[in-house]
Amino acid sequence: MKKAMKRLLAATSAGAVLCGSLALSSLLGSSTTLTASAATDSVADKTKVGTLGIAGGGFVSGIITGKNVMYARTDVGGAYKYNYDTGNWDQMLDDLNDSERGFLSVDAMCIDPTDDDTIYLLCGCAYFSDAKTEIFRSRDGGETFERIDVTDLIQVHGNGEGRQFGEAIAVDPDNPNIIYCGGDVASGDSALIMSKDGGDTWEAVKGYDDLGLFKNSIKWPTWTEHMARALTDAEYYHQNGVSIVHVQDGKVYVGTTIQGENSLVVADVGSDDFQPLSKDLPTNYYPSRINADADGNLLISYCGSITFSGGGALYKYNPKTGEATDISPTTNHAYGAVYGDPKDANKLIATSCDFGYSQMWDANAWKNDTVAWGSQFYRSTDGGATWESITPGNETTWGGPLQADYLQDGGRPWIRGYAVHWSGAMVLDPRDSDRFLITSGNGVFACDNTWDKLPVVYFEADGIEEVVALDMISAPGKNPYSVIGDYDGFEHLDTVNSNRYSPTMTAATGGSGSASAIAYCPQNPDVMMRCAEGKGVGYYTLDGGKNWTQMECPQGGKAAITQLEDGTYRFFKSSGDNATNVSYSDDYGKTWTACSGIASAYGSKPTFMQVEKNDPSIVYAYSTYYNSSWGYSKPAPDLSDACYKFYVSHDYGKTFSEETDVAMYDQCDSAGRIAYLGDGELMLGAGYYGAYHVTDYGKKVEKLDNVSYCKTIGYGAPEEEGGVNTLYMYGKPSEDDVEGVYRSTDAGETWVAINLHHLYGGTGNGNFLVGDMNKFGMVYMSTVGCGIVYMDSSDGTDPKPTTTTTATTTTTTTTTLTTTKAADTTTTDKDTTTTAAVVTTTDKSTTTSNAAATTTQDIGEVNYGDVNVNGVVDLTDAILLNKYLAKLIQLTDIQYANANCDQTDGTDNVGDLDTTALMRFVLNVEGYQELPYIAES
Repeated sequence: MKKAMKRLLAATSAGAVLCGSLALSSLLGSSTTLTASAATDSVADKTKVGTLGIAGGGFVSGIITGKNVMYARTDVGGAYKYNYDTGNWDQMLDDLNDSERGFLSVDAMCIDPTDDDTIYLLCGCAYFSDAKTEIFRSRDGGETFERIDVTDLIQVHGNGEGRQFGEAIAVDPDNPNIIYCGGDVASGDSALIMSKDGGDTWEAVKGYDDLGLFKNSIKWPTWTEHMARALTDAEYYHQNGVSIVHVQDGKVYVGTTIQGENSLVVADVGSDDFQPLSKDLPTNYYPSRINADADGNLLISYCGSITFSGGGALYKYNPKTGEATDISPTTNHAYGAVYGDPKDANKLIATSCDFGYSQMWDANAWKNDTVAWGSQFYRSTDGGATWESITPGNETTWGGPLQADYLQDGGRPWIRGYAVHWSGAMVLDPRDSDRFLITSGNGVFACDNTWDKLPVVYFEADGIEEVVALDMISAPGKNPYSVIGDYDGFEHLDTVNSNRYSPTMTAATGGSGSASAIAYCPQNPDVMMRCAEGKGVGYYTLDGGKNWTQMECPQGGKAAITQLEDGTYRFFKSSGDNATNVSYSDDYGKTWTACSGIASAYGSKPTFMQVEKNDPSIVYAYSTYYNSSWGYSKPAPDLSDACYKFYVSHDYGKTFSEETDVAMYDQCDSAGRIAYLGDGELMLGAGYYGAYHVTDYGKKVEKLDNVSYCKTIGYGAPEEEGGVNTLYMYGKPSEDDVEGVYRSTDAGETWVAINLHHLYGGTGNGNFLVGDMNKFGMVYMSTVGCGIVYMDSSDGTDPKPTTTTTATTTTTTTTTLTTTKAADTTTTDKDTTTTAAVVTTTDKSTTTSNAAATTTQDIGEVNYGDVNVNGVVDLTDAILLNKYLAKLIQLTDIQYANANCDQTDGTDNVGDLDTTALMRFVLNVEGYQELPYIAES
């Protein structure tokens, strides 16, 4: 049977390819168990996986409590359970892979009131994982999860504005099979959905939709044609939809991010008759959170906007009498939460949700202009009739005693100087009502003596690792060094402890602390540089980081250092996104000169550089060249538009006179890092086009036959002293292998899996694997928001790695090397050296002919476009078909039949028209919404 392929979720416009999968089938309400794949090698079983200790560094958007448990959620870094035995937070979503990273954005969560171990997480991110929204259900306290796809009903963006509101999912205490859940937008019949079977299946609550609130149609996300219904016509990240769902005593309360009487409505559980809760509640604010006190009164907080400002209020609502009481300490704040002692209705705590109130780390904060500005905290012992501020470092009266002691860093000195801010949740520890915990844009803070005369608030984020690492180095004889978004970067003393750089990047920029690049000199590792992401400044050191000197440098991009003949140093800096340009400085950043020979186009990614350790005159550059304007003249990019280019310089990086077109750039995350194996020997990643072995100082570039997907590649200490450096790859050796982190100790001849189970959503923004140069088997991985993952596979009893390649004859392919001398650069016709194929085959007689596979198979159902036969049609299939047409691989009968995407000619032949039709289908070009494509006569 032949099956036509129709689009379920639009891809992107022709200028921006979405690299996630497009599901071919989706069963509403179906659930799948999230389990780790079985280990394929004992090394993976023995690898120790964890996160480097920094603590915090990102927005913790919510905390919820059960009878004896606490869970926290983040906007890009997953969800955590508090471990009372260790005092740490334990990550629960570490087994997500790269394609699932969008589910690390947890928009809401709830606990079954009858069972602390049953939890529900509402997960989704508009720009990752095909904008899918799923509900994760665990019945064992977060050890394992089942996943229910609700994308066809609602969608959420857990990293959008208003993410601190909550929670938008709740279980009925009287019947735990009944669950209500709200979305940011409605993709089905209502933004409020309901389950009657414990989350197995979900249906729209049409009575809520009948309120007529979601009447704007918007693209979700902006660059697709997928439409959803929203509260306003603003773009996806401004939508917050249903802000609160609370179920209590047979009633379901729903808060919506609007002003007016319908901002907070109520209905009987199971009923569609939603009515405004009370005319005495505010209509000029947005409801941000609902809790209940010990007497069953609703404690409702309000914000004037979804962006931590605009005033607000706190109200107590009695469901029995309908009485609404304003218990606001002041109307000057947007409020994140008010929470009650579950055993004493008179004891309440509350927090604002802004950054306008003073907090102090020491007594000299005002004098030294180091006041931190964030949220204000309150406590009440009379049910909210009166309030007392307990904000750290502030005085009760001018010159009087402190409201609360100065902030404490909890053993993480990097946090000093930063405020508790954007506090959308504040709770009392269910095991200790003297202890409160509060969320912040940089982690979690706690206080163990809430009701004492002098409360002490301290940083309590150990285990929550949410920094976004952008670059990292490990030099022989040195600790690893990282640079990250927002908070500069760290020297990592071990897996638990780290020191932030001083001076900070914030001191150099006068604002953002984000840093994009760090590098060391292979000839002298004491020489390092680190550079800001959003401004053209940075620092360098000549003494291993004891002293850092500020310098000017190009904004963004990556860095490298080589030593010149006279013993001085040359710094290299590539540009940020949209250019591959590289510049160098011989005077510590006072002046910069453009390197010549590196092609650039708008849309390209930053170029990476690598210096030969034993010959500093040789500098390599690997660029991700991308001409973003190809869509104006072509249906799909070709090698001249999207290409990984490799360059070699023999004059200390001034001119790059040798250029190699390595492979097509697949328009996913740039795999442009260089792995250094030893003298004149490198390894290059190329995404879905595999990996390439560079030898003889760049004169020879060969494609590895045993790598099908290489998202990024890195290197670390060799297994034996004097051997080649160890390779680490995020990807898949063969098409059938499980995605994960693999290791090679023999220059890529064989690969062994070291981590298939704990991938933390993959390599994220930094897209790096950096091996430790002082410890074999240790490697560090960036993530999208889960900190820096370490993997220690350095067991001395490691078995000899077994190859993942098959016993078939290997075809060696060599990329054509175009050598252009600097003097000839302006006259060389580059078009004459570029071929349509990715590589040039050196022995044509060994290449399989471009025909159907030689084995006979029962084709069965034909799924047009699904060339890799994995049940989805996406960019991977287009890449695979291009490889086939370039005679790099052969297809099975089933793959060949699925590849026949253009049947205008009425034949079963597969050629250029088929790859064009498939690419246009993936790009959602008008007229190509269904495969096979047949042109109108």
